[in-house]
Amino acid sequence: MILIASTPLAVGQEYYSPNELSFTVYDDGYVVVDYTVDVDPTMVRVNVSLFGSLYQNLLISDQDLLILDSTPTVGGLTIDTLGAISASLWYETTDLTGKAGQIWTFAVSAPITSTILLPEGSTIISLSDVPLEMGSLNGKVLLTMPLGDLEISYTVGVVGSKEHALAIINDAENTIEAIQATGVLTPDADDHLENAYSSYDAGLYPEAEQLAAQAKTSAEDTAADASATTLAIENAISAISDADEDERTEGLEAAQDKLAEAESSYALGDYTGALELAEEAQDLAESATGKGSGSNMLLYAGLVVVAGGIGAAYILMGRSKKAPVVQAVSFDLDKLFGEHPNLRMDDKEVIRFLAQNRGETFAAEVRERFDIPRTSLWRMIRRLEGEGIIEVATIGGQSLVRLDSRYKQG
Repeated sequence: MILIASTPLAVGQEYYSPNELSFTVYDDGYVVVDYTVDVDPTMVRVNVSLFGSLYQNLLISDQDLLILDSTPTVGGLTIDTLGAISASLWYETTDLTGKAGQIWTFAVSAPITSTILLPEGSTIISLSDVPLEMGSLNGKVLLTMPLGDLEISYTVGVVGSKEHALAIINDAENTIEAIQATGVLTPDADDHLENAYSSYDAGLYPEAEQLAAQAKTSAEDTAADASATTLAIENAISAISDADEDERTEGLEAAQDKLAEAESSYALGDYTGALELAEEAQDLAESATGKGSGSNMLLYAGLVVVAGGIGAAYILMGRSKKAPVVQAVSFDLDKLFGEHPNLRMDDKEVIRFLAQNRGETFAAEVRERFDIPRTSLWRMIRRLEGEGIIEVATIGGQSLVRLDSRYKQG
């Protein structure tokens, strides 16, 4: 057993590139890691970062299956490669799995595409990303996953058993509660979950599992619809604002009325209907023409993004008044990155995006800009928030992500 030391014990260079990576997960939480890296044959020693901090039964060999020596260092090992062109590492660790109730979670940050073999009798509860491939090997679930932060929740046991059904129901309930906490209404998911509990109480465990899975899927779909609708309402408000600024007020009142209908539908949880209405409002605003009569100042008391009962009123001033000067905001990213040297590349890209947008933007905009899966984005946000890099606030039912003010310049 090797426990990684807190200070380097040997000096090497990170002249290697990952080649193959696989994880075999066992029902007791142990994970066997099989990792092959290509190394620079001109180097005597190479530092290799590994997964977890506790390694058992470690074995390292070169391309000719000759055993290589190694020394623990921070976050991995210094391997005496001595002219080898590749190194294969095999070890066991318990650092990549955790268990809460009946649900196991496997989590790892993979530098390349990897394969994950789950224990026999496993049932997948949730995945952080869509697998590149999914199959079976000797009756076990085999996944091929993309690089990046991976998280797989699963249960081990007989499908249709009392324990397994309860685990599925609990997972669905946690998902629904997390979505409802953002202000999204999930009546269909609530009904499915209630029926799942009824089936469970009646001893109909396979049916309870099916209903719980439907509840979770329904809640996730509703959350996605609500997010898309919120963006559509924002686009409609922006289109109406642009039309008024350009004095294209003919037909603008119809756009405002349609937007008010969209907001009402959103407040009632009809996200699909609200989306259609918001898109109609945007189309009407973009097609508005000519000059209207009266004052150039428009009061949009109804232009409110409604989510969870929270709204924001927009007052757009006419051209007769001078527009306020927007002060430039800059951030000391060198300081930020220096204080947090272990940030991932995608973390840094999101941080730069925030800095370019005056230090704040909605989580939905980050997801749209970088095409990040919802679960991956939220894990990133929670990680950066935990490190004190960002703050998260809820505005109009949306999550506003903001860089910490201590990195602001000027």
